[in-house]
Amino acid sequence: DASGETRPMRKWAPERNMFELGLWGGVLVMNREHELYDPRVAPHLRYRPAAFDLGLRFAYFPLRWLGGELEVGVMPTRNAADARTTLYTVRGHGIFQLPWWRLTPFLVVGGGGMGVGSRPSALGNDIDASFHWGPGLKFFVNRWIALRLDLRHLVGARVGANDGATSHGEVLLGLSVTLGRKKDKKRKNDRDDDGFSDDEDKCP
Repeated sequence: DASGETRPMRKWAPERNMFELGLWGGVLVMNREHELYDPRVAPHLRYRPAAFDLGLRFAYFPLRWLGGELEVGVMPTRNAADARTTLYTVRGHGIFQLPWWRLTPFLVVGGGGMGVGSRPSALGNDIDASFHWGPGLKFFVNRWIALRLDLRHLVGARVGANDGATSHGEVLLGLSVTLGRKKDKKRKNDRDDDGFSDDEDKCP
């Protein structure tokens, strides 16, 4: 019946006071007009168009639809002269989500710092303030595990004095562990944890 069809999609919807601990892998696309370099020791060079993106995140949701999250990430890459550089970020944001289903759309808005670490002959060391926002989608596989997709628009300083801002992009795929859910007292006899009690389940 209709209730039987919708129940699995609501089974692991977000709850109040949940925690999420996660990691991600993805791609960072850098604008060539970035300002992440040290002009005292190196000339301005563009980065390779795409860099591998790896990071960790921690989130807390006091409300089903609202939470806060901290992230740290590293992006090893090279400049246009093929010298090794490492980009990194430390940032935080608010998460606004639609909490009624286990497939959960969300939006993040926040800021932090984005920097580079490299030899002086490459791009030197530098860090700038940054702003970011973007949509995403989470799928709660069960009580403990969630899959996540993020699309991010990053805004940072543009090269040259008083030249404003420039944009970069990220695509992130993540895996999270969820903690803090209330115990499900309604379904003690649900051995495969699929939302159907054993006496109703065709495959208990």
